[in-house]
Amino acid sequence: MTDYRDDLGTHPTDDRIREILLARDLDQVEVLFDLLWYDLPTRFAAETLAVTGELGPEEIERRPRLAHLTMLAHQRQHHATGDPGSRKILKFLSTHGQRYAATLDSFTSSDLVSAGTMAVISTRLRGAYIESERIGAWVDEQLSLQIGSHSLPWARANLAAKPGWLSMQRGLTATLAGNLDSAIGLYHRAYTEAGPAPLAHYAGANAVANLAMLAAYRGHLDLSRRWIAMFDSMGEIPGWIEDLTNVGARIAGALIAIEEGDAKHAARQLVEVGPGTQDIELWPFVAYAQSSYDALFGNPWQGLARLEEVRFMHGEVTSSRGAITAELLLRSEARLLLRAQGGDRVLALAKEHPEVEALAQHVAWVHLLAGNHHHAIKTAARALQRGRLSVTDVVSLNLVLAIAHMREGDDGRARQAFETALQRRSTPAHVRPFLSARPEDVRRLAADVGVPNPLAAAAVAGRNRPMTVPLTHLTPREQVVLEALNNGHTAHEAADALGVSVSTVRTQIRSIYKKLRVSRRPQALARAQELGLLGPPPQRPV
Repeated sequence: MTDYRDDLGTHPTDDRIREILLARDLDQVEVLFDLLWYDLPTRFAAETLAVTGELGPEEIERRPRLAHLTMLAHQRQHHATGDPGSRKILKFLSTHGQRYAATLDSFTSSDLVSAGTMAVISTRLRGAYIESERIGAWVDEQLSLQIGSHSLPWARANLAAKPGWLSMQRGLTATLAGNLDSAIGLYHRAYTEAGPAPLAHYAGANAVANLAMLAAYRGHLDLSRRWIAMFDSMGEIPGWIEDLTNVGARIAGALIAIEEGDAKHAARQLVEVGPGTQDIELWPFVAYAQSSYDALFGNPWQGLARLEEVRFMHGEVTSSRGAITAELLLRSEARLLLRAQGGDRVLALAKEHPEVEALAQHVAWVHLLAGNHHHAIKTAARALQRGRLSVTDVVSLNLVLAIAHMREGDDGRARQAFETALQRRSTPAHVRPFLSARPEDVRRLAADVGVPNPLAAAAVAGRNRPMTVPLTHLTPREQVVLEALNNGHTAHEAADALGVSVSTVRTQIRSIYKKLRVSRRPQALARAQELGLLGPPPQRPV
């Protein structure tokens, strides 16, 4: 194949581009795509589709760059007609990427970039994050062997490597898999690889936007602002890919505003982000940001309905499928339930999902708001001793300790924990953890420590005030009896199984009824199920 790069130069004229497209010389079209990347479908989508639309299946399989270009041109056309066509694009990526994954060793150079990266995306879309990363690492290694270290800063010789694209997609895989340290490293690498605007910076801009999002999610608010500023300075993004490229930066803006108690700015940012039901891979972070807003400033009951709508749209998510997705959804639900006085359900969520350690923070708040101060102290202290916590979680857990110790009369420990909470904030305006507490508690602790009230300067006028969270607490033996009743056993059968007298079991049943505020077994079982005190109903044989 003739190498047309020297003939075309780095910036071929519009007339020259049209000439190549009209001639339908597929080799030259591929080189155009290498040189111009997103700029080719941005300016010549219709002309490109006129060429690639005539390709047969065998040609598409043999020329992954043209498959990639066709996908982008279709996306550009859908955007122009007001139809984002996201599902069609995802289906295209899933289908062709899966086919390329089986034949990657047959491609070299720029064809390997397109085939390999589409395979990474396709495998990730199926939820196979480990396999997606394995493919990405293999492609990365092969590209280094074939075209040199493409991790070096952008240069004309590396245009065919779509600078930063593979690293960016590997970073997104790591993000959704919950490997945030790996994701951050890959996003940094994508930013380093990407070149200047307007032809080679797209993946770098996307990576920077996602770095801003992860920084905000972890509570590093000033760092997130710096990444947003970097994104804004990186050059214009074509309108038809802007929403997918900058969504991370918009999520970051919403999270920063929520963390700093600025309801109006958060609402504006969330409007720009769009709903969590949209077909984007960062939808779990969108749902998390929206739920955080609903819990603090909106209607938590409406927020729970909105979260259920998101789950319905995207299907069941388990911890095994995506650690970060499951964690974000469960934390969102727990935060909303806490504001909707669903403390029992929060405790049930934590019991059902012990692998999601981040739920411990919400459990601590449930006990605190229910007046179970010793349980709150124990839960918060244990959570602080585990793993790596976000800045916000550290502040929040120390605030639980401060309030619980204060109510127990241990002013020294209360002051120490409150000072730690203040010192660990990302910025002086970082107030979201304090919004979960009663204002009078924060005011008293600030006065005892001799510092300004952290809520005094925050734009928090419209926030939801925390309420007392009622809990239904059963003893371990009462829980066993309740489970026996749920399994259809009589009082006599439960007594025999537990090795106690029938009168003892009946006494425990009366105590259960009293705590649940019911008078009959069907009511008790229904109420216990509603509160999350029972597991799934027993399966009856068909």
